[in-house]
Amino acid sequence: MSVEEAIQDKRLFILDYHDMLLPFIGKMNSLPGRKAYASRTLFFYTSRGVLKPIVVELSLPPIPSSPRNKRIFSHGQDATNHWIWNLAKAHVCSNDAGVHQLVNHW
Repeated sequence: MSVEEAIQDKRLFILDYHDMLLPFIGKMNSLPGRKAYASRTLFFYTSRGVLKPIVVELSLPPIPSSPRNKRIFSHGQDATNHWIWNLAKAHVCSNDAGVHQLVNHW
């Protein structure tokens, strides 16, 4: 299935915490031993009714000394990329849990 077909069939979904969290990431990362990212995740809705993550974008606030503040991750073919992919998804889960706690339980 092509991207165009997936869009037409309404099978692509995005979970976007980028704009909501990016203003706070710098403050969180200024604490010792902390590293957090703002995330965007693209999901594909499978024929089995499962939202499967396809791509994760992790972002840091832009700074002049480091213009490359975004990285894109997808499932890799080797063991190293597999674990990096799992770590990227863990950051998404952390963002999702944090937003859930702050928004739904405030």
